Amino acid sequence: MPVKAIPISKTKIVVPNRRPELLSRPRLLENLKALLDNKLILLSAPAGYGKTSLLIDLAHHADMPVCWLSLDLLDRDPQRFIAYLIASLSQRFPGIGTTSRARLSQLKSIEQDAEAILVLLTNEIYDQVEDDFLLIMDDYHLLDDEPVISRLVNRFLELVVENCHIILSSRTLPSLEDVTLMVAREQVAGLDHAELAFQPREVQALYAQNYHQHLSDETAQEFVRQTGGWITGMMLSNLPGMPRVSGVDAFAYLGQQVLDQQSPSVREFLIRTSLPEEFNASFCEMVLGPFYSAPQNWYGLMSLILEKNLFVLPLESDGRWLRYHPLFREFLQTRLKEERPHEVRPILERMVKAYETAGEWEKAYFTCKQLNDMEALADVVERAGTPMLQSAFATLEGWITSLPPALVQTRPGLISLRGPILATKGNLRESKELLDKAISIYREQGDISGLTTALIRRANTLRLLGNYTLSLEDIQDALHLASSNTALQFYYAEALRLKGLNLFRLGNSRRAVESLEHSLSLYTAMNENARISIVLMETGMVHHTVGDIDSARTSYQKALRIKQADGDIFYQADILNNLAVLYHQIGEYELAAETFESGLACARKSRNRRAVSLILAGLGDLYSDVEVFDAASQAYRQAAMDELPGLYIANYLIIAKGSLALAQGDLEKASQFIGEFQEQVKKSQSAYERGLWALFEGKYYLLKNEPQKAIVNLKECKEFFIQDGRDLELQWSVVWLTAAYDCAGDRENARAEIREILSLNTAPDHALLIAVRQAGPWLKTLQTDPLVGRKLSSLIEKAQRLNEKLPAIRRTLRRHASFIQVPSAGLVIRAFGNPEVSINGQAITLSEWRTQSVRDLFFYFLYRQEAVTKEQIGAALWPEIGDVNALKKRFKNDIYRLRRAVGRDAIVFDDEYYRFNWEMDYEYDVEAFDSHVLRAHKTTEPAARIEHLQKAVDLVHGPYLADVDAEWTVTERERLRQGYAAALEELAYLYLDANKLEPCLSMCHLALQQDRFHEAIYRIEMRAYAAMGDRSAVARRYQACRAAMAELGIRPSEETERIYRQLAG
Repeated sequence: MPVKAIPISKTKIVVPNRRPELLSRPRLLENLKALLDNKLILLSAPAGYGKTSLLIDLAHHADMPVCWLSLDLLDRDPQRFIAYLIASLSQRFPGIGTTSRARLSQLKSIEQDAEAILVLLTNEIYDQVEDDFLLIMDDYHLLDDEPVISRLVNRFLELVVENCHIILSSRTLPSLEDVTLMVAREQVAGLDHAELAFQPREVQALYAQNYHQHLSDETAQEFVRQTGGWITGMMLSNLPGMPRVSGVDAFAYLGQQVLDQQSPSVREFLIRTSLPEEFNASFCEMVLGPFYSAPQNWYGLMSLILEKNLFVLPLESDGRWLRYHPLFREFLQTRLKEERPHEVRPILERMVKAYETAGEWEKAYFTCKQLNDMEALADVVERAGTPMLQSAFATLEGWITSLPPALVQTRPGLISLRGPILATKGNLRESKELLDKAISIYREQGDISGLTTALIRRANTLRLLGNYTLSLEDIQDALHLASSNTALQFYYAEALRLKGLNLFRLGNSRRAVESLEHSLSLYTAMNENARISIVLMETGMVHHTVGDIDSARTSYQKALRIKQADGDIFYQADILNNLAVLYHQIGEYELAAETFESGLACARKSRNRRAVSLILAGLGDLYSDVEVFDAASQAYRQAAMDELPGLYIANYLIIAKGSLALAQGDLEKASQFIGEFQEQVKKSQSAYERGLWALFEGKYYLLKNEPQKAIVNLKECKEFFIQDGRDLELQWSVVWLTAAYDCAGDRENARAEIREILSLNTAPDHALLIAVRQAGPWLKTLQTDPLVGRKLSSLIEKAQRLNEKLPAIRRTLRRHASFIQVPSAGLVIRAFGNPEVSINGQAITLSEWRTQSVRDLFFYFLYRQEAVTKEQIGAALWPEIGDVNALKKRFKNDIYRLRRAVGRDAIVFDDEYYRFNWEMDYEYDVEAFDSHVLRAHKTTEPAARIEHLQKAVDLVHGPYLADVDAEWTVTERERLRQGYAAALEELAYLYLDANKLEPCLSMCHLALQQDRFHEAIYRIEMRAYAAMGDRSAVARRYQACRAAMAELGIRPSEETERIYRQLAG
């Protein structure tokens, strides 16, 4: 049962073709164009005044891009309205909708989620559209009395930027809350029926154009006087002599002069096809075929009424889909109900079936409502239930709410649907009660399909309640019922998925993986992409938990590729969070941080608040591990800012912040956490949370030197992690329990515990080494144990090696952090431009260096990178000193002054060799420049390349060591000059490709400041100015290129000449 998004009819979102009979009205076109500076333009007049024709003409003559949306009664549903609004905009600007469309599919409540979606949509408009554009919404009166729609349009007008100009075409003046305010701000203008009314000259022009006859001035003036300029009267009276037609006479005229003039078969076809909004030959066969004893040539009939211009519009150029003029359709529907009332219901019933077959549930529901049969409407809602739970949740909930309570409370299908709706909103107890009732009714009725569905829904509610055993019982029943019925294959796959999740929570991870992979294979066979990505992520989580890192990474990456192809950044955020946690646990800190940052960007852009909190918590854990405590605290604080339903993230953050206090040695603060939150967390139904809390308390008591209390908590912690099937966390508990036993003098139990870790045949996980490193001070005496001491010492030695890597890890995190402010390094080194060294924010002055020679010596160590002797230093920096003793004295004095200025640990001496201490906490701009350029070249994402290259060029404030003339600087200065030039050129190209023309030209300006003979930069400039429509600037940059090349005695290259000829036209 593939999950479909709300179906989008292209005919509603493309600008209609300008038909030959449409009269262009320069007077009104000019008036409208003059109003387009306003944010909102209102076009209000009764039916038949030519509003749509005028807008079509405007759309084909406007000097700005046009987005079109033809509204109908189905758009009164807010989820559908937003879907079409997004589709209308993305039809003209394909970059719009990638985020908002995915977020719309996650909609659970229009009241709670509409703001987030509108913010996303208007942000996309801001990002994707720089120039003015026009959004036309035609027939807005069909929605105007729906308060939710009015609020959505009103809020959209508030949020959207000034370059968006909106025309609302309506039979009445729209009732928008902020129109008065917008009028005061001079943001609203419009035309009414008096201005839209045809003037005599326009009536004459239309008659001459379409009927090839002259209309006298007197007749034209009489027509305007009689009809008030209502042009439909003239369009209906295509007869010499121009009979007088008023709005009141329209239906009578249509009957006498149009419908009754047709053959019986055409007349019958016109009346019977008036109920659907649009129709094609296959739709006619399905809906109208049963009325006829012989096959009908539907396409021939459609072609005939199109040729006769019977107020019918082709929706596409091939004429396969048709739609009647609204006024004519309204007339035909009236005639159908008068002449053939017995046919109305059968037509509507078969239309419902046709729409259901096509998966167009909104049309099926709207059509069924016209039957005034609540039982039939409830049938439609029940059949729509499963697909719409996944793609149009809020719409489905509204449909159920609008049904009579007697039906909602007694029909098992509706009761069953309400169960997952309540579960999604967190009302789990009430959800279970409803599903209990539905299952009982289905059992009595012997309805296998309904019973299977309800059992699966209750199984999910029980799982969310933490009752995994009862959930599995329901799943087994559902699997048994669905196993022999191919129509229930979707539910069989879903039952297997839930079975896997339950087994995982019960600690049976191997069987969990088997069930999830079986579910995945079935969903794959059914091409259920929405479900495939979910099962892949869940399978990855199970693999991750049991330590199968490679399989977990593969599952996550497959899920991520699916969501990236869908443009679903809401769900990408969740997957990226899981991937980042995995990278963190295996010690890939740089990759973890980068993945967290990518996930956070997706989460914030898609307004995925849950993912924002989870990712920030993960970043806090990462920074805590590498002892950047300020950043960790900042991340946890931001994670807690959003109040979310459910206690998981709240409890996790309590434990994380308490553990951070312990890592900083702040026992008083940790004690406050215990006193304030112990009762809350211990009430949690999650064994994982309670295990983490027991681990936190155990470490707290160990730091307080109360090992017996620590042992009690850590033993409890171990049991919780065993119960929850958490292998990695179990290893943490074993390490800390060993430390507690050893601290308590219980060597035997300490030895027994640590043997579980030491007996592992595989290399220790990085996360385990972190735990060993943190618990190391309490494991010292056990290292002397004759039975386990040697292996334990080896493990501790491996853990301590992490200390050597921490400065480099912190540097990487600091350079690439976007969302968390990582504290600056204690030592900051700037080599671009005039060199400068700062310690804790204070620049070292020349007097503190004593001489420039001392400062240059420091930068020479950085340049060489590897260790050097004082003789090598002398040859490079002081070649004039030939005497060995003099060199020794000079070096001794300068190295002493250097260490006094920068710090004793800045330069390391080892066996006659000297080097810079790369293990220090420092930041060096040249190293950062190279790092950003390298990262830019590692990624294939243009946005990421731009980000890294921009950070690289922003570091350059002049040539390398600008005031140093020594020979040793020449090679490095040239390398960096070329690297900077290449980065500017690549960045300019990337900005050009992204249509970010101002930044592109800025990069070109910087590049030519450095090298005005760089011919490729002139070519980029010419292309950028051409894209801006500035041909004179293109010519100027070409001439500047010619002049620069002439100085070198050469002409511009053939490529440059060819590009100029193309751009100059």
